[in-house]
Amino acid sequence: MSAKINQSDLNNLNKKIANLKLYSKQGLSTEVGRTAMEIVGKAKGSAPKDTGNLAQQIATEPSGKGIDIVSKSNYSPYVEFGTGNEVELTDMLDLGIDESYAAQFKGASQDRVHLPARPFFFSSARVGFKNMLKRVEKQLKRMT
Repeated sequence: MSAKINQSDLNNLNKKIANLKLYSKQGLSTEVGRTAMEIVGKAKGSAPKDTGNLAQQIATEPSGKGIDIVSKSNYSPYVEFGTGNEVELTDMLDLGIDESYAAQFKGASQDRVHLPARPFFFSSARVGFKNMLKRVEKQLKRMT
């Protein structure tokens, strides 16, 4: 399971912040890194602590000119989304991620275990992205 800042998200950010050119490339890069670490911290803090393994598997990884936020635990999606009749995709959909992403984690049978969703990953990303936007907007207002 991973969350990426994709080109579409970057385009939306550029539209909302028309005077981004005033903001240095270094400043934006620093902000993206700060946001990634904020999301990782929130996700680790929100992850269920049954064994602690889930939180330990949340990290950042460099990806080209960006950064990926990942949860390397193979059961992360089942905790995040729930299983069976208990599947919940609200946080993921609120980020604009298509429902087909979560479909890959659904089992073939509906008569399996039904575990409730315990969101920790996409909810943290949603909060982190909102906080980043507020910080960038605040900085840009100071610059103008």
